[in-house]
Formats: sequence, C-alpha cells, structure tokens
Amino acid sequence: MHNSEQGQHREAQAGSDQHARPRAYTGIRDMFRRLASMAGQLSGLRLTVRLTSACVGIGLAQLVAGCGGSSFLARPAVCKLKAQQAIARDLGIPPRAVAYAKSVGNNAMPQCGFKARAAGRTVVVTVNVDNGPQPYFRLLRTVNEAAQIFGVPPPGFHAPQGLSGLGPFASWFPNNDQLMATNDRLLLTVTATWPGVGRDEEVGLARAAVVPYLVRPHGPVNTNDYP
Repeated sequence: MHNSEQGQHREAQAGSDQHARPRAYTGIRDMFRRLASMAGQLSGLRLTVRLTSACVGIGLAQLVAGCGGSSFLARPAVCKLKAQQAIARDLGIPPRAVAYAKSVGNNAMPQCGFKARAAGRTVVVTVNVDNGPQPYFRLLRTVNEAAQIFGVPPPGFHAPQGLSGLGPFASWFPNNDQLMATNDRLLLTVTATWPGVGRDEEVGLARAAVVPYLVRPHGPVNTNDYP
C-alpha cells in the first residue's frame, strides 16, 4: 500500500513538471520576442535619426547654393565680398542673388566668376587676378598692341578706351568686353557679359567689380616700370 501511494505521488509530480516546463519555455520565448521587438524599435529610431540628419544636410546645402555663398563655407580669397556687393548694387539686386565660384583662367591665374539674373537676363562678371611680374608694363603693352592698326581698320574694330579713376592706363577693350587695370602689384582683367545693354552699362558693371581689387598694397610693388 505504501509503495502504491509513492508511485502515484511520483506520477502526479511528473505531470506537474510537464505542465511547468512549457510555461517556463513560453516565458523565455516571450522574453526573446520582447527583446527582438525592442531591438527593432531601436534600429528604426537610428534610421529615423540618420534620415533626419541627411534631410538637414540637404537643406543646408540648398540654402548655401541659393545664397551664392555662406558662412558655413570658406569664401575663396579671389572672390571678394566687396566685389559681390558692388555688382549687386550696380544691378539693383540683393548681394545674396549674386553667386560666385573660383576657377583658373587661360593664363593659369586665379579668377572669380560672379553670376546673377537681372531684368530677365543672365549677367556674368569674371575677375582674373594676375600676380605675375611687371603688371604695369604688361598693361601698357596690351593697350598699345590693341590700338595698333596697319592699314584699313577691320569692320567692328574699336580701339581701347581709357578710363579715369582706376589707375594709370586702365582701359576698356570694346572688342572683348574687358576692362584692364593694375594696382602696381596685380594685373586685373574684368570680363563683363550683360546681354541687351549698351557699352556704358557694361563698363559701369566692370568698374564696380574691379574697384575692390584695386586697393593699393603696402610695401614694395610688383614692378619697376612705374613709381
């Protein structure tokens, strides 16, 4: 009788263990499911943060491009802020509407291209900054060569026209829509393209652009040809 009761007790305990084990396994399985769900939520949060950062970055890039420059980006030394402002004043538009970009000219010298829209036209002003030797002599030579005509002048020829207030031998070259001047250290060439306007408007725009570059430098100049 005693042995029979012990056998029944063991069978009951075994049945209890069989019911308890599935519940334990179910609890562990639920725990892992919750952990996986939390991991998925964290991954989604990280993705959202990355997407938000990317959108902010794109927005800033568009803002910079729309303003033609920004304090977030270093302004190239050749693209003077005062020149950008002077061009904007001459065109009657806000300075931020004048974009700028640094490049290298055909003479292997740095230059800045300013671009804007005015009165429905695209206006481009390029300032080439040549720091080679003897800028005054090279300017004078360029003026003399452009004025030399042997025989009958070709159709459309226009001799260089001197400009006052921009230093010695500063000139406008009508055939090239260019203004050349020097501050005794740099030879500056400004090319102005403004469709639909006359000579005076183009010369005025080129003059406005070159003045900020004509600040006379301190110390020795880059020429022996002019005191």
